[in-house]
Formats: sequence, C-alpha cells, structure tokens
Amino acid sequence: MVKKLEEYAWLCPQPFINLHKNLHGSVKPCCITQYHNTYWPSVSIDEYFKGEQLKNLRKEILTTPGDLVARNCEICLEQEKHSEESHRRTYLSYLEHTKPEIKLELEEYLETDMEKPFIKTMEWIAPNNFCNLRCFMCGPSNSSSIAKENIALGISNFPSKGDKLPWKFPDDAAKDILEFEDKVLENLVEIKLTGGETLAIEYNYNLLDTIVTNFNSEEMDLRITTNGTLTPKFNGKDIFDYIPMFKSTLLNISIEGWEERNGYIRYPSKWSTIMKNVRRFAEMDNIRILFVSCVSSLSVGYLWEIAREYESFLEGYPGIFYPFVTGSLVWGEWNKYTVSAVPLELREQYIQNYYENPNMRYVKDYLKLISFLENVPFDVEKHRGMMLDIRARDKHRGTNLLDLWPEWEPYYK
Repeated sequence: MVKKLEEYAWLCPQPFINLHKNLHGSVKPCCITQYHNTYWPSVSIDEYFKGEQLKNLRKEILTTPGDLVARNCEICLEQEKHSEESHRRTYLSYLEHTKPEIKLELEEYLETDMEKPFIKTMEWIAPNNFCNLRCFMCGPSNSSSIAKENIALGISNFPSKGDKLPWKFPDDAAKDILEFEDKVLENLVEIKLTGGETLAIEYNYNLLDTIVTNFNSEEMDLRITTNGTLTPKFNGKDIFDYIPMFKSTLLNISIEGWEERNGYIRYPSKWSTIMKNVRRFAEMDNIRILFVSCVSSLSVGYLWEIAREYESFLEGYPGIFYPFVTGSLVWGEWNKYTVSAVPLELREQYIQNYYENPNMRYVKDYLKLISFLENVPFDVEKHRGMMLDIRARDKHRGTNLLDLWPEWEPYYK
C-alpha cells in the first residue's frame, strides 16, 4: 500500500519535486529555504540531486523532522506556530487540488530510492538583480536600486559582485538555460519566475523563448511574481505576448499597502501605474491574478486595508482575481523588518485595528496576523537597527515614515 502524503508527520513536497536556482547560482529546494542557517552551494543540477545535503534533508522530512528541517524550513515552522497557513501547506494544497496526478506520482516516487530526479516545478531567479524599486524589506541581491542606495548610504553590499550595477551575468544565464533545457524543462508542469523585477529582466524572456520554441508550453503553467510597475519589450515582445502560449498564468502582484502605503514601502512605485497594468492583465484570457503581501514590521498593522479595498477587484472581475494573500513572512537574522521589531505598545493598536475592521473572507488571515503580533517576541536590537535604517533612507529619499505611520513618532526620534 503506497503511503499518502498526508500520512507523513511533516511532509513538504518541494525537496522532491521542485528546483530553485537563484542569482548567485545556489540550487536549493525552494525560494524560502533559509540561508543564514544553512548554505546551499552553486552546483550543477546533477551535483545537487546527488549531493548528501539534499539526501539528508529528504530523509529527515520522510522520517522524523529534526535539526535540518529546523534550519532549512524556519519560515514555514514559524508560520505554522501561528496559523494553519504556510508555504509548505500551500504546496501540498496545490498538488491535492490542482495537480492530483502529480500527487499520486510523488507518493509512488517516495517509495523508491529516489536516485532519479522527479522535478515537476521550477523557480528561477535569473542572474541579474535589476529592480526599479527600493523596498524596505528587500536586499541588494534582489534589487539593483537598493544596492545603489546602499552604496550612497555607506552600507555594504556583496563585495564579490562589485559596485557596477545592476549585476548582470549573461554567460551564467545562458548556461542556466542550457542546463534547464537538458535536465528539467521536458517534464515540467510549472515554471515560476521571480526577481529582481521579473518582467524587466531579459534573461527571463530568453528562458520563455526556449520553452515555447522547444517544449510544449501549452501543457505548462506559468507563474510570475512582479511589482506591477513595468512591462517592457525585449526583441519586440513583452509578457503579454507570452502569456497566451502557456496552459495558464498566475500573476502574483506584490503589494505591501494600499495606495500611498505601498508607494512608501515599495518606494518609489506609482499606484496609478500598477493599477493600469493590473487592469490590462485582467482583460487577458487564461490568467488569474493574486495580490500578495509580505508580513513585515511596516505592513503587519495595515493589511486589513488591502483586504477591504481589494473587494472591488473580486467583484469587478469575477473568476480572475483570487482573494488577497498575506503571504511570505519576513524573517531571518539578516532582515531588520520583521514583526519582532514592532514595539509592544504599537502591537496593541494594530490588533485592535483588525477587530474593528472585520472581514469574513479573511478571518483566518486576521487571526494569523493577530497571533504574530501577540506572540512574536520583541527584539530591541532589531528594532533599533530598523529605525536607524528607516531614518537614513527617509533622509536620502526625502520621505518621512510619520506621514503615514504617525504612531511611530516616539521611536523615530
């Protein structure tokens, strides 16, 4: 009798069916595999699958989750302390409800020696960190604009990458695409592109060209994460030309607040531009759109505003927009903009905001956010580091946190 996925104590499908490769060439199970506790090296796809690091993590997931799961899967573990939601559970739900045939194949695969790769989904952060925005919770690897601002502020980036921005490595991109073509693309059911600003990086279009030219893209789902501000053309084509060539497209629009709040956190984005592009996407066939927010120190108190205003899209475009998602938890030692940086006094105010602005569609989301605010310990050092960073960037940009978050005044001095 083949064991069902739900019969495992803590099963995540990503180390078995997914491949994630980032700007630095690191190959790992998924986009949120933590790297401050672990190091996934830059290796070939064959070396990744044959390596002891992946084999040991898989073994622990299939038996008794321990230290390797704790270090690699910290974000999901933290999410699951506070709610039923996590990336892991989203991946499992994806298999159960969207790809049940892959779920059955995976259950059978887990009964084998797993020497032969079984990759069905892939995520690629192309080796180019170009991004036009300077989001507070982002870093230089994913934003050339943050890297440039860091240089102006005297903040260290990655010395090995140099100060010439954006970091662009066309030879690495071409090598990646050739390797994907040889090892991965034939059996994929889903390709996910992130960035940088995904839609403004030419290498992503080179990969899409390879897929639609040499593989059956009509049987492959396309997932894109974008800030929604840019839709440039490369070689005469933009993303609107590629979307019809895939089985389906899910567009994740990264939004951290409604209107001016988003413009501040995702500086210097223009809300009117984002809305214009979103509405153009919504008119396309075979597309679903999802507004997704990180849960950060600056967004956590006001995500109810997005949920409230987003109703107009759900009602105006039935069947196109999924309900808003309070997605990835900003976490990790290197990031200052975690919920742990929010003072306890402000948390009480934010919790009250959720109770005063109920939304039946998002009850579980609100309870999760309330749990973060109630239970994540306050980290005074992270708070101080965040406030120093905000003041420095405000001065450089000519902005002011207190214009939109006046409650932070006692801590802004």
